[in-house]
Amino acid sequence: MSDSSTKAPADLREKLRSAAAMLGFFRLRSRSWWIAGAYGLFATLWIYYSDHALELLVDDRELMMRLSVYKGLCFVVVTMLLLLALIRRAYGRIEDGYAAMQVHEAEISRLSRLYAALSQVNQAIVWTHERQALFQKICAVLVEHGGFRMAWIGWADREGGLLLPVAECGDENGYLKNIRIRLDDSPEGRGPSGTAFREARSFVCNDLLNDPAALPWREEAARRGLRASAVFPIRQKGEVCGTLNVYAGEAGFFQDKEAALLDEAAYDLSYALDNLLREEERRQAEERLRAERLFSDTMIDSMPGILYFYDMSGRFLRWNRNFETLSGYSAQEIAGMQPLDFFAEEHKELVGRRIAEVFETGESSVEAPFLTKDGVSMPYFFTGRRVMFDGKTCLVGSGTDISERRQAELALKKSEQRLRSTLDNILEGCQLLGFDWRYLYLNDAAARHNRRPNQELLGNRMQDMWPGIEGTRVFSLVRRCLERREPFHEETEFTYPDGQVGWFDVRGQPVPEGVFVLSIDISERHQAEAALRELNESLERKVGERTTELQAALVRAESADRLKSAFLATMSHELRTPLNSIIGFTGILLQGLAGELNPEQGKQLGMVRSSARHLLELINDVLDLSKIEAGQLEVKSAPFDLRSSLERVLEVVHPLAERKKLFLRAEISPEVGRMTGDQRRVDQVLLNLLNNAIKFTEAGGVTLTAALQEDFNAVPSVCIRVTDTGIGIRPGDMDSLFLPFRQIDNGLTRSHEGTGLGLAICLRLTRLMGGAISAASQHGAGSTFTVILPLQPPASPPTS
Repeated sequence: MSDSSTKAPADLREKLRSAAAMLGFFRLRSRSWWIAGAYGLFATLWIYYSDHALELLVDDRELMMRLSVYKGLCFVVVTMLLLLALIRRAYGRIEDGYAAMQVHEAEISRLSRLYAALSQVNQAIVWTHERQALFQKICAVLVEHGGFRMAWIGWADREGGLLLPVAECGDENGYLKNIRIRLDDSPEGRGPSGTAFREARSFVCNDLLNDPAALPWREEAARRGLRASAVFPIRQKGEVCGTLNVYAGEAGFFQDKEAALLDEAAYDLSYALDNLLREEERRQAEERLRAERLFSDTMIDSMPGILYFYDMSGRFLRWNRNFETLSGYSAQEIAGMQPLDFFAEEHKELVGRRIAEVFETGESSVEAPFLTKDGVSMPYFFTGRRVMFDGKTCLVGSGTDISERRQAELALKKSEQRLRSTLDNILEGCQLLGFDWRYLYLNDAAARHNRRPNQELLGNRMQDMWPGIEGTRVFSLVRRCLERREPFHEETEFTYPDGQVGWFDVRGQPVPEGVFVLSIDISERHQAEAALRELNESLERKVGERTTELQAALVRAESADRLKSAFLATMSHELRTPLNSIIGFTGILLQGLAGELNPEQGKQLGMVRSSARHLLELINDVLDLSKIEAGQLEVKSAPFDLRSSLERVLEVVHPLAERKKLFLRAEISPEVGRMTGDQRRVDQVLLNLLNNAIKFTEAGGVTLTAALQEDFNAVPSVCIRVTDTGIGIRPGDMDSLFLPFRQIDNGLTRSHEGTGLGLAICLRLTRLMGGAISAASQHGAGSTFTVILPLQPPASPPTS
């Protein structure tokens, strides 16, 4: 706002003051002339007629003189009273005029302060470029220059539904901290600020202590001397987003003129907010543009190979740093060069045609040596695409160094030659068929298997070279491999055109070119197998004849076996006693109780004790099995804690697992607890299974799991599993797994000691306790043995 605009309120005030004074003077002077004329006429008539009246009414000279004195006194009194009335009336008029002038001066003073404040507001709008700073500056201007007690700006928090103070001035007593203004139509939102925001209009409250709308804040306003308030909506993009709130210390402060000026200030503030928002959006757009340009420049410079743009005249517009580094030219030199300057003369024609093709069709590519400033030629693969760049039709191109690819292609070619040479010298027939059934490659062995030269087959279709082959098994296998991309392996026969039949072990593998077929001639083996089958049939007949004889012998053998088992069960004490003595005495000798031993003696005695212990374990297993088969083994029944038993068994075998560096893991369900049965036999079964698992596991570990189940013979049971990651069991050995004196094969017997009685005893003990045992295995991947035992023993113990 200019200086002349700031002087306008003062000039207006002086003119109003002079006008008020002149108006009172002219009114007073006109009335004074009228009163003076009337008084002069009255005085003249009184003086003239009063003397004649006295002369006519009074004859006594002395009395007439006395009455004349009284008449003069009455005239003086009347004159004094009349003059006093005139003076009092004139003074009242002057007082009224002065009071009106003071009112006008107060209003002019308020308007002057508002004009000054608006001038400062406009300056703040012009020079302040940040919203919060602008809000704070306007509040300070309204208080310091506008003469208001307090000013604050509220901003809408639409999520919280509140009008929050974001800038204030004059709130030394903490008024804003104790008020809560809502945006909705609740009692806290019906005050001046909430109403002005919600209804998008100014709201003036000239009596905060008596206006019902200000009831929730009346006490706080009275405590801080706030008597009047005015609220004006602030808009951003046409939508009300806040309020300008001003407070005065006297009631009735905000009249129409003041409200209009403050409304104009709120409008200017809204306009400034829109400008700030537009400026911020423009700044953000420029920032995004700079970021995008920086990103594109960074991306172009960081791309592998070379990248460049040039227009239809061949003038380079942009390129990456790699272009300068690889070519050896500076940016100034590249700017003055043509695309064909980077190629040798013998390649310029080809490259020029591909450049023209890009501008005509939209894209093209070419392989050509890239010529550097130093004359070095490097193999490159160039691609180009037509684009619009800076309003011009341009070519964007990239070049990739293919030196490594050329070397890889050369190495691949040499590798293919070596592979072809190798395949030509192996005994297996190798044939490569394409998806169109044409022969792409055959080695020398394939020529022998096909019984015709490879030159006859190469490049021709299989169906054309072997009429009727569509009905053979070989053709169906190859077709499935081509269509489904599945490998195959099968032994099949092939009938040659001359009627001869050959047998082949055929393998097929899908490859990118089609299918690779590897064949082995097994005709001689097949003939030998046929002869063997005839021999087997003859043997089967002879075996059948011997079967009857063996059955009778089996009955006799079983009877003898039972007698043997009964004998062993009876002789258990006599067999164990000598071995226990041997183990005990060797232990005494090894401890040095009978005298010090030399190393060789200690070694020999250790071997004696180890052999005795092994023999004792063997005798114990044989005796247990014999007792079971003889029906002399008794299974006890008593409650015990199965969880504790499992943990104890794991502690026993833990050193064995630790010695082989295997993990030993237990997964026992929380509901596993007490059961009724023979704890010793349960431990025996579990120890046997865990020892076997550790014995046949070289890497990984063993896991024991236990959980309750309800589906075994319809009685509550516990299911215990021992899982290992060992060598596993072949499918053919599963049937004999639980037979006595049987191990998986001789190889395992040689590498793992044992009698083959452990699993047989586990099977019989489990059945005696009313349970069951089973095994599942994958050869080479480990085994799982499952034991199911009832929580309560059966009413009648089962027989072994």
